This record gives sequence, C-alpha cells and structure tokens, in this order.
Amino acid sequence: MNRQIAILQKYEDFLANIPLNRYREELMPIKTVEQDLPKNLNPLTDIYREYWDNPNQEYKSYDDFFNDWWKSHLTYLDDFISKYFWGCSRDFVFLGFKARIYRTLISILTQFHFALSWKAYCQSPLVASPDLDIKGVDALVEISGCRIGLQVKKETYRPEASSGQRFAPRGLEVDIMVEVPYTIAPMSELKLRQEKARTERNRKIYAYLYFASSRLQRTLKNGFIVFDKDYPIALESILRKRVPVQQKVFLHWDEVLALVKEHLE
Repeated sequence: MNRQIAILQKYEDFLANIPLNRYREELMPIKTVEQDLPKNLNPLTDIYREYWDNPNQEYKSYDDFFNDWWKSHLTYLDDFISKYFWGCSRDFVFLGFKARIYRTLISILTQFHFALSWKAYCQSPLVASPDLDIKGVDALVEISGCRIGLQVKKETYRPEASSGQRFAPRGLEVDIMVEVPYTIAPMSELKLRQEKARTERNRKIYAYLYFASSRLQRTLKNGFIVFDKDYPIALESILRKRVPVQQKVFLHWDEVLALVKEHLE
C-alpha cells in the first residue's frame, strides 16, 4: 500500500467514526448564526490546518476542534456578539457557531475525501488550500500545463436547483473549471423520481444522480458519503483528453456525470 492510499484509508476511518446522528439531532436544527462571518472568524484556515495539512496526525473530534477554535477566537467573537447578539448569552452564541461551523466542516471534509482519493489514485498533481477555497476552487490540478479547478459539490434532486454556473472561481485564473457532483439522496428515491419524471430533462437529471449514487459513491457505516476510486481515475482520464484548451472551459455537473458514465461503460 502506497503512502497516499494509507493516508486516504486513515482519513476514511476517521470519517466513519464521526457521530453524525448525534450531531444532526444536536446541531442541525440550530440556525441562529447566519450572518456573513468576518475574515477573522472564517473557520476555513483552521479546518485546513487540522484536517488537510497534517495527514499523519490523529484527527480531532468535532467537539475538540470547535472548543479549541472558540477559545482561540474569543476576542473576535466578543466583537461579533456585541454587534449582532447584544443581550444574548455567550452559551446561546456558542451553540449557534457550533452548528454553523459543523455544516461548513462536513461539506469540506467531503471535498477532502475526493482530493485525497485523487492524490492516492491519480498521477496529476493536486493542491488544496483555504486561499483557493475562498476563491471558489476546492482543489487545483495541473495536467500538461493546464490549470484545472475542481469544485466538489452536493447536488440536489430538485431539478430547478440543479442548473447554472453557480460557483464561478473568484480572482483565480484556470483553464478548465469542473464541477464534481455527489448526492446524499437515497438511491431508491432517485430511481423512483426518475421513473415518475414528467419531462425528459428531469428524467436525465435523476438518472445522472442515480448513477452517481450507485456507481461513484460509497456510504460509510455512519452514513457519511465518500467517493469510489473509479471517480477520480475516470475524471483524470477524461480531462487528459481535453487538454490543451484554446479557450476557457466550464464543465457543469451533469456534463461531468455524462462523461464519466460514458467512460466507465
């Protein structure tokens, strides 16, 4: 087993032991801190430092991570509280931030799994950082001198919310921008929606999401969604055939799934 595969397996073991059900019950209903966060309270740098930069260390539980984050940001938090939550208890704001950052963390942990899978099974170099993330790029890949931005993103089964170039990179020059979709919708529900779809467009959307759920993803024992190794391998092969490019390219999520499906079949 090579080093990158060992790192991926250790990371996956960590994901499999996150008590998702407890956090869902405790935190998901809480949406009291919904304001845009100032730079000094943006948790991205802390998340990358803990869960991406040092893959050989033991990963902290979310409770430990958040408690450390809270203690290290108290000065900035007091300013934030005085502006938006004057008169509220610190415990009230503590729970609001814990719920807000949890939602951010789970999304980023998912994109880290795809990035680590790429590093384990693909040949093209990949980098990820909070600076790239802020600019709308979850990971940056280079193939034959071509800069390719990846956006790992959860797709809904609602067709009206599954279209459009929603996450254009901000202030970063890339040659190809690629949406890397996944879904948390149950396979049985996607199959049923595909069969009952009233339009061809909706039928295709549900078919693509069903393909992603049944072929490109795995569900860990606690329900965490991770990626099958064939996904990054297929995507790298597809992108190699796309470079070099004469003009900038944006590959939307449905086009990506269509290309991957064709490649694997």
